[in-house]
Parts: sequence; structure tokens; C-alpha cells
Amino acid sequence: MPTKSEQILREKEIQGIKFSLYGKMIIFSLLTIITFLVAQTLYEIFTISTIAISLTIVLYILSKFLKKGKYVSFVGLFCVAIDLVIITILPFIWYNAVGGETQVPRTYLIKTYVHFIIAGTLVINAFSIQPIYPMLYALGVVISQAGILVYAQQDPRFVTTENFKEAVLGPAAHVNNYITSMGIIGVLGFFLAYLTYRVRRTVLAAVTNEVKMTQLTRYFSPNVVEELDQAGDEFFKPGGKESTVAVLFCDIANFTQISETLGPEKTMSLLSEYHSFMLEIVFQNHGTLDKFIGDGMMVTFGTPIPSNEDATNSIKAGIAMIQALAVWNQKRESNGEKPISIRIGIHYGLVIVGNVGVEKRLEYTVIGDTVNAASRLEALGKELKRNFLISRELYDHTSLEFRHTLKIKTMGTLSLRGKSKTTEILAIEV
Repeated sequence: MPTKSEQILREKEIQGIKFSLYGKMIIFSLLTIITFLVAQTLYEIFTISTIAISLTIVLYILSKFLKKGKYVSFVGLFCVAIDLVIITILPFIWYNAVGGETQVPRTYLIKTYVHFIIAGTLVINAFSIQPIYPMLYALGVVISQAGILVYAQQDPRFVTTENFKEAVLGPAAHVNNYITSMGIIGVLGFFLAYLTYRVRRTVLAAVTNEVKMTQLTRYFSPNVVEELDQAGDEFFKPGGKESTVAVLFCDIANFTQISETLGPEKTMSLLSEYHSFMLEIVFQNHGTLDKFIGDGMMVTFGTPIPSNEDATNSIKAGIAMIQALAVWNQKRESNGEKPISIRIGIHYGLVIVGNVGVEKRLEYTVIGDTVNAASRLEALGKELKRNFLISRELYDHTSLEFRHTLKIKTMGTLSLRGKSKTTEILAIEV
């Protein structure tokens, strides 16, 4: 099973091959037009036009395969084979068009301007970001053109010269120049193959990083992901630091009974839908998902980057959760399903935030009394018959303007279970 990075890289390769296909179609179209303008015989016009149109149709069909993601490697190699066939037979088509064996020495075969087409096609093959294509094409070109040279030299009328002017204007061929041109094509091909390899590695690294960032968005809000993207290696090592954050616990009331009634499949479906819109609210309010705890969620505000708005954002998120749940329950009731209720508890204070575990398996989380206090607040909701409880410490760190919008009721100074310290509990009415 290919990884996500490999899948995306394959898509990039398909896009490159498509570009190569369309480039070849354009070249064949231009070749046909030029042939009509400069051809000396109907044979030349008919032959080149037929080949160009036929190959354009074949390439169009191959592009359809690519669109479906099928036979990608085969299409790429087949395109290389087509290119090699074209640059091999093209000199012979032109040769026959001017008279062929009976009238013209084979010297003409190596005096055509096919090397311009070779160079253009070679560059187009590199757009596939698959180094094997330009490498095979360059190797095939060298072999093909060497074969044409050997074939041409078998003609007793074959004439050579070391003078460039005579080679251009006269019937003689500059063999060394021809060999040098093919050598340059070979070197260019291997250079493009290496360059394509480097580009491929760069694209793979970029795609891998993109996938990692996409995975991170499942846990962090987009602005936090941007911060993580710029973080140094030290951030991803085991260890932590002390920080002041808001910790939110959210739990579905009577979930055990609900799951027993629904059964495994419907329970998982309910949780999936519930967590989906709840997480969206968390991220909209700059929260970070620490973990799912069965049907519950542990969310932090202020990790990995703390701000002055963390306490305010946590309460805004809790209010939005309850409001979104009310809308969702209306939808459930209209479908004949029972509504559900949740309990939320939020506390604000010092925690140790960082990576727990070893380098091969890290969990980015927060630990400390603040986490335990938030969990106790959420649990107290059942006892106090309140669905949204916060601590005085959290309330005191919200903005003054925001406090005026809240409807709160003090529940007294209570001792949280398992802790000796007392904390004033505030109930928020939504």
C-alpha cells in the first residue's frame, strides 16, 4: 500500500507526463504545419502528416489512461519509445522526399536538423520528474543516431569534410560535428536525468512535509500548525517546559447507556459525527486537541504557543460546543433519535507541556494539577447538575469585556475530589 507521500508524488509524475504528452502533440502539430510550408513533394506531406495525426490520436488516448491513473509507467515508457521511433525515421522520410537512394547520397541523413527536435523532446521528457525517461531517451538517441551514421557511411558516395562552411553549404558532412552533437545530447540527457532526480527528491520532501502538516491539522488549529512548521528540532525531542494554559474536558453524559442501546456500529458513527463538529469549534477558537478519551475530549488553549486570550478562547469554545450540540440534537430528534447532553469543565493554571515518551514514540501533551482540576470540574457537573463549570482562576484571566457577556452563577467554594485545595466553582449558563 503506497504512502500518502508516494501517492501525491505519483500525481505530480502523472501531471508531468501529461505535460509531456501535450508538448509532443504541439510539436507534431507544428511539424505538420511546417511540412506543408516547406515540403518539396506530396509524399513528404502525406507521410509526415499521417504520422503526426496518428501519433497525436495515440497520445490523446494515453492521456485518458493517465487521467484515470492507470498504466502510468507504461505510458511514460511508451512515450519515450514513440520519441525514439520518430527521431529515427524522420531523417529517412526527409531523405526519401528529396530523391532517396537513387538520387541523393546517404550523407543527407546526417545533415538534417533533427537534433533540434531531439533536444526539445528531451527537455519535455524531463517534465515527468521521473529520471528514467530522459536517461533512456538520451541513451536511445545516441544509439539510434550512431546507427544512422554507420548506415550512411556504407554508401560509397558518402562525403566528409572538416570545414563547417562546406558542411553547411555543400554536399559533404562534418562527421566530427555530428558525433559531438550526439555526445552533447547524451550528456544533456544524463544531466537532465540527474536534475530530475534532484527535483523529485525535493518534491518528495515537500510533499512529505505537506502530509505531515495535514496530519497536524487533525490535532492543532491552523495557526498553531504554522508555528510548528517553523519550529526547530529541539521542539520534537522528549522533554517539556512549564507554561500557563487553559485545560478543557468535555464528556457525553450517560454515554455507557447510550452505547449499550445503539450497539458498536451506531456508537462509532455517533462519535465520529460528534467529534467532527466539536473539533471544528475547538480549532476555530485556537484550541489544541490533546487526546480523545473514549467519548470525552481533552483540549488545551495556549499550547504550544501561549497567548493572553487563552482563557477567553476556552470559554468561547465551550459555549460554542453547547450551542452546536443544541443544533445537532434538533437534527437528531427530527430523525427520531434521542438527544444527548455533555458536560464541560475548564481550569486555568500551570502545567508541564511537551513531548512525553521516547524519540521513536512521542506524545505531545500537558500534565500537572491543572489537568486534574479540569477533569474534576467536568465530573462535578453530574453531581451539581450543571453542564458547564469553570474555575475562578479561569474566569479571572478572561478579558473584562468578555466577562460582561457571561451569565454565571457561583456554586460555592468546593473541594475537588482527590485534592486538598479548594477552588471556587462557577457555572456558566448558555
